[in-house]
Amino acid sequence: MLVAKLIQCIVFGPLRVSERQHLKDKFWNFIFYKFIFIFGVLNVQTVEEVVMWCLWFAGLVFLHLMVQLCKDRFEYLSFSPTTPMSSHGRVLSLLIAMLLSCCGLAVVCCVTGYTHGMHTLAFMAAESLLVTVRTAHVILRYVIHLWDLNHEGTWEGKGTYVYYTDFVMELTLLSLDLMHHIHMLLFGNIWLSMASLVIFMQLRYLFHEVQRRIRRHKNYLRVVGNMEARFAVATPEELAVNNDDCAICWDSMQAARKLPCGHLFHNSCLRSWLEQDTSCPTCRMSLNIADNNRVREDHQGENLDENLVPVAAAEGRPRLNQHNHFFHFDGSRIASWLPSFSVEVMHTTNILGITQASNSQLNAMAHQIQEMFPQVPYHLVLQDLQLTRSVEITTDNILEGRIQVPFPTQRSDGIRPALNSPVERPNGDQEEGEASVQTERVPLDLSPRLEEALDFSEVEAEPGEGEDFEARGSRFSKSADERQRMLVQRKDDLLQQARK
Repeated sequence: MLVAKLIQCIVFGPLRVSERQHLKDKFWNFIFYKFIFIFGVLNVQTVEEVVMWCLWFAGLVFLHLMVQLCKDRFEYLSFSPTTPMSSHGRVLSLLIAMLLSCCGLAVVCCVTGYTHGMHTLAFMAAESLLVTVRTAHVILRYVIHLWDLNHEGTWEGKGTYVYYTDFVMELTLLSLDLMHHIHMLLFGNIWLSMASLVIFMQLRYLFHEVQRRIRRHKNYLRVVGNMEARFAVATPEELAVNNDDCAICWDSMQAARKLPCGHLFHNSCLRSWLEQDTSCPTCRMSLNIADNNRVREDHQGENLDENLVPVAAAEGRPRLNQHNHFFHFDGSRIASWLPSFSVEVMHTTNILGITQASNSQLNAMAHQIQEMFPQVPYHLVLQDLQLTRSVEITTDNILEGRIQVPFPTQRSDGIRPALNSPVERPNGDQEEGEASVQTERVPLDLSPRLEEALDFSEVEAEPGEGEDFEARGSRFSKSADERQRMLVQRKDDLLQQARK
């Protein structure tokens, strides 16, 4: 602690808020993982081993924190062109001293590994290599920055050097850390401990980081290839005519690339821009540099999204914006008696609002259709709308007779006079002046609204208006052919009334 405080006063001075926060996060993260390593992976049994590993990790955490602090301070100083060289010299001297300390750690690894075995040597060597690579990364970035400061004019190749330095160092760090965690997972009997779960999660994170870094590098190569093939280098005459600064970095241009729209930019600035956006930084004109593979991948992603809810799309129903997270644990890969389980988290918070909106729309459409066809019961219209989801299709179904309307289909104000009218039953054998009065019950299958409006009492048939009653088609006939003709006639009348 005293050495760290002394270094802070000499090299850094007062720390910024972000620097203190990064140091705190780095420290507690290091302590957590090394605690799991000592008691979960190594499973030390003696006090001497605990003390030895604690001293080793105390030196490592000191170096890691110093590297993190130097990195943050370098990024802060590099953004200011008026930073005195003495500040750069102090930070760079500390980095060189830390690199020499890492070489001393390598000697300690060899001595300790010779006495404690190859596994201990591998663990200690991996930790020392990680801090060495981090230190070398910051030193290389510092050297590139200082060279750019002392270089006359604009250094066009700086962006390429910085990119490949970051790419090689980051990929080396991720590969070392990945192999280190695989070694921890395979070392010792930790399959059934909590340490194995933590290592599994860290391995998953490292693997995805390696994939992400490789994808970013492929995108970088694609952008560079398209830029060199499509955009020519501006000639000195064009630079003289333009006589302007780069719109991205606001620095003068001794060399530049010319876009189809006529704007000029630095080669490195344009490359960094095209990694994020494929349009001109000034006029926003599309440059159309996306290759066929990327377009095909985008179409495949769109098709995948469309196939998530094919039934809802076919029926015209509103689609749910679902983002599901799926996790599967296969216990048989670790031990035969461990269970396997799967967890899927579905985000469908808007399903209630969508359902309510859908029901209200169906009710509005049903009322609209019933205004045109009052003889069709409401529940039949609603049932058909739940299938079709369209006013036009349901209307066509009613006109074409696909919806079976109960018989009779007259409205309540037209049915009551018909039911109360007398029906004549002529008989050829009866004498003149005599009439046979019969009482019939008309079978009705009406909607609930019509049942409330009608009184299903017996209808007395009296002579006098039999022909008019038969013309309305409400008389029950014992002949099947006659009933069929009456239904067909009634259907035709309804179609004509609806089309008027």
